[in-house]
Amino acid sequence: MISICAPTYDPSGVVLLTDHRVSAPYEGSRRGTITATLDGGVAVYDAGYSVSDRTLKASIPRPSKSTLETLQYLVAYYSQVIVCCEIGCFSCVLSFAMNNATLSINMRIIRQLDA
Repeated sequence: MISICAPTYDPSGVVLLTDHRVSAPYEGSRRGTITATLDGGVAVYDAGYSVSDRTLKASIPRPSKSTLETLQYLVAYYSQVIVCCEIGCFSCVLSFAMNNATLSINMRIIRQLDA
């Protein structure tokens, strides 16, 4: 289940996707770069791991019109939303797109709320 809601009380700002899950919920990577050097080696810059480097994604086939309208409302009126799923509760920046009959939702994590 995925819950997307406004960060403050708003009865119009709630989307519950009970039959859907976040795709690849346990992916992660470290911050940093690997740069090739002139001597044939590499220079490694490692800035560690942060939960805010992740984007949660979900694909919903044939979403309802009310789901699309509520997502549009949340994107238009809230810079951040609260997303709850099987891996935790997060403050996220929400974006979505329709491609044919499939809704793609991207939730860029800002911070974890349940830690």
